[in-house]
Amino acid sequence: MKFLIERTSERGMLSEEPPAPGAVRCPDKKAWEIEFSDLEQLVSIIDTLEEPIILSRRKGPGSVVAIEIYDDMREEFL
Repeated sequence: MKFLIERTSERGMLSEEPPAPGAVRCPDKKAWEIEFSDLEQLVSIIDTLEEPIILSRRKGPGSVVAIEIYDDMREEFL
């Protein structure tokens, strides 16, 4: 399972550092992605990061699922 992954605090910016262990740049270099082989690995990222995560589709039904590491308040960016 592949997911886009980003931190709320870096929304809209592509940092030089990966947002999470195991994240790699997408081929187009415009985002980070991470891959899990099973649900257990996906769930373990919560313990690894020690921060809440949000799963969502970026562009509606059928589009890629993204993981947002909620390390800052979204409301500050509105």
